[in-house]
Amino acid sequence: MESLDFHTRQQQEALLTLIDNPRHRLLVLLMLDAGCRVSEARSRQWADCDFRKRTVDVTTLKKRQKGSIRTVPMSDRLYDAFADLLDEIKKKGTEPKGYLFPSPTDPQKPIGRSAVNNMLDRLQADNPQLGELHPHKLRHTFASNLVAQGTGLIAVRDLLGHESSKTTEIYTHADPSALRAAINAATPKPTLWQRIKQRLFPKRNRRINLLNLEGDFLVGRDKELKRIADLVSRDIHVLITGGIGIGKTHLLQSLTFDKPTLVIDDTKEFKKAMAGALLHVLGDKETVASMLYQTSDLKAIEKKVSTESLPNLIQTLIDATEPRSYLLKIGDLDGLTPTVVKALTKLKDHFTIITTARSVKLDATSVVWDFERVELEKLPRPDALKMIYRLIGDLEVSELDTVMTKVYETADGNPRMIRELSDRLRKEPFVNLDVVEEVCNGYLGRQTQEIDMSIYLLLLFGGFTLLKYWGRESGEKDLQFLGGAIMIVLLFGRYFFNSTKRKVL
Repeated sequence: MESLDFHTRQQQEALLTLIDNPRHRLLVLLMLDAGCRVSEARSRQWADCDFRKRTVDVTTLKKRQKGSIRTVPMSDRLYDAFADLLDEIKKKGTEPKGYLFPSPTDPQKPIGRSAVNNMLDRLQADNPQLGELHPHKLRHTFASNLVAQGTGLIAVRDLLGHESSKTTEIYTHADPSALRAAINAATPKPTLWQRIKQRLFPKRNRRINLLNLEGDFLVGRDKELKRIADLVSRDIHVLITGGIGIGKTHLLQSLTFDKPTLVIDDTKEFKKAMAGALLHVLGDKETVASMLYQTSDLKAIEKKVSTESLPNLIQTLIDATEPRSYLLKIGDLDGLTPTVVKALTKLKDHFTIITTARSVKLDATSVVWDFERVELEKLPRPDALKMIYRLIGDLEVSELDTVMTKVYETADGNPRMIRELSDRLRKEPFVNLDVVEEVCNGYLGRQTQEIDMSIYLLLLFGGFTLLKYWGRESGEKDLQFLGGAIMIVLLFGRYFFNSTKRKVL
């Protein structure tokens, strides 16, 4: 049976005062103020934290409760500990992702139980007044604080994650605000000196607004993804088209296939890209490398490749690979040159190509005649709102639904605009309707798209109509002719100018 030993109020205050490392302080508070077991505390991830709701999801790792998750409200000082750690992370120029407490030898794993125990042992050895320090004692202190405050045993059992047949049902109807108030009330009260210090030097109101922790994600492109996957599986070339900011590059980068893939960022330095692709292929096939260049020395091969012409590089790449054995992903075809057109014409007979373009010059369109075109449209309202929520849903936002609607209307379903507006709002300490109005109304991306010359043309048209009328009434044939001629230019000029533009696909 576990010991029911716990820390006194004075020991809790002393413990937190003595911890300088913000990550260590957060680790201790996850046990002291959230009731985490040591295994639960050390394995928490940033994705488990909802800073808008001020809660942390805790996955119970005991065998009898496999897969059980409880949501624990953050106390004020636990929330502040997260803010302190984020300040430290930002100073180092890194991003908060993965585990809260990553292993120093393998960041893809959390620290071990022994690392937590060693940290507490060092604290205890240097500060014997704290008494015995171990994770169970911190967790029991959390429970003791709640019970001493008068919190119901059912709520305490929920927060501790103890096994119970009605735990899930009871917690579903529990009030997180009331539980947070109980946790805050149960934490040790500040001393007289701490209260005076807080009055003289009040803490700024801190809000944690983290960038979306899921990284890149796609919304509303399921139909396009399914179509592209089907086309590529049949070795059909794909050209993804759409306007600026519609998400062509993002979609291309998100595509993954079972077939080996060679990635080329764009066509501006095509020879260099082909050399890199060839070195990648030859690096995996020493026998082929020896056959083509009579050496398996990678440095010697790199030197030979760098001096090859583009047609020779392409032919060598074709000779080194089986037909359709690789997929070629090219960032975009905008700005194709005749040299790259010739190169792509040869490559597409050997590789399956998937690429993007806003437009393709008329004299280069022959290279994409046999490509299947996938046109990206702006996101419909439901998908756009879903994207906005995933980008700003964790912020402390007043009237979130109205704010999301304003962002949607400003971006008009354009994914890039949605992301830029959301990132801009994340830089605000607090977001309400006034803030979102100011940000959206000042957003240049939308303003430049909204420039409309029709009103000015209408005014010009009206002005020259009056000029023609005035010439007729005054008998001035020159004015009448001038007004009529310019009206004809205004009416039909755009067709003339459009016909002189370079045509694009």
